[in-house]
Amino acid sequence: MRRFYMESLFGLVVIFFVSMMTYELVVYEWATDYDMVFEEREAEALHDMVSSIEKFQGKDAALEMVQNYARKTEMLLATFAPESLPANAGAYFSQPQGKPLIYIDDEQPVVWFHFSDPTVIYRLSPDPDSPLHKAINFDDSIGLAFLFAGFAAHSLFVVWFLSRRVRNLEKTAMAFAAGDLNARASLDGSQRLGTLNQTFNLMADKIARLVTSSKALTNAVAHELRTPVFRIQWQAEMLAETQLTSLQSAKIASIVEDTEEMEQMVDELLYFARVDHSGFKITPQTQDINAWIQYQLPRWQQDSNQAVSAELLPEPVSISFDPYLMKRSLNNLMGNAAKFAASKIQIRLQVNTSSLHIEVHDDGEGIGEEHWPYIFDAFYSANPARDKRQTGFGLGLAIVRQIMLRHQGEVTVGRSDLGGACFTLILPLSARNDSGA
Repeated sequence: MRRFYMESLFGLVVIFFVSMMTYELVVYEWATDYDMVFEEREAEALHDMVSSIEKFQGKDAALEMVQNYARKTEMLLATFAPESLPANAGAYFSQPQGKPLIYIDDEQPVVWFHFSDPTVIYRLSPDPDSPLHKAINFDDSIGLAFLFAGFAAHSLFVVWFLSRRVRNLEKTAMAFAAGDLNARASLDGSQRLGTLNQTFNLMADKIARLVTSSKALTNAVAHELRTPVFRIQWQAEMLAETQLTSLQSAKIASIVEDTEEMEQMVDELLYFARVDHSGFKITPQTQDINAWIQYQLPRWQQDSNQAVSAELLPEPVSISFDPYLMKRSLNNLMGNAAKFAASKIQIRLQVNTSSLHIEVHDDGEGIGEEHWPYIFDAFYSANPARDKRQTGFGLGLAIVRQIMLRHQGEVTVGRSDLGGACFTLILPLSARNDSGA
């Protein structure tokens, strides 16, 4: 969001400067500059008055009048010979007679004029050391500074105003994404961002209905399947105890095997629906992660045909987690690793300032990167053949993700330096207690 705010502020600054440049172009270039027109008329009126005094009272009286005007207005009066004039003023006074005997510089507040004698040119210019002109220049500068400061304050206020409302909407979106399907954006006038809040709530309502309907359907199907599957399994086992031919016995055994697989699938569906429910609670306990992994390791070594080892932390670290759920997560990861590993599986523990990482490595073929964003979705399979002996029911990794979300953690997948896949459980160290403390 910071980039959005910076772009908004930059856009306001660009608009401001473009507006100022357009104003300068329209008012002073394309249209009549009435400030300059007023200055020209003011200077011509002064020149006409002084010329009239020169005509009736002489040059000295006219010059005294100009000097008095310069003194009252705190300006400097200087004389120049025609050949010493600046280029623009010299070009003006070298033109044929008939032009006004006064010239105003467009770039500077300077007035050039002469009386009846064209060999003496007078210049009236503001006195740079005059307190009056210093004050005028200061007022002009401070006015421009106030203009820029006011615009900057307004721009920052607009960005802050928008960012506050966007942050509230973003917080609601994050809560909704984390599983709080009841999270909605406020429609209060002080927090509303146009119609975006209402649109977000409309979208959230539709998504919540879809998710709730999907969960309810999954849960209902799993519950409804349990009874008929049990009946089929019970009847098949009863048949297996009767007088049957070898072919019939093989068929009955196949039916029993299929019903057991369906029973496992129903159990997975029910467990996934349970951990996916927003009201699901965990029972955390603080344990030494090294000791806990060592306690689980023999079972994993017994259940796997590959060599299973563990790299523990150099010192004991205690962390809070639900041991039953964490065992379920690692059992799922170890079961997946056992299906695909060639010869060895390795558990590695790593810790940093904010989290504990439990990594499960294998030396199998690994998982293609194109599957990484979806591998933890329910029923997703990286194997298009969907062989249950290899991929299971597509719920194991989804259950792992839900368990980690309940612990305020996450699970990731990547490549292992053993050549296969690496699944990492990341737990926050909010309840960390080092034994050395």
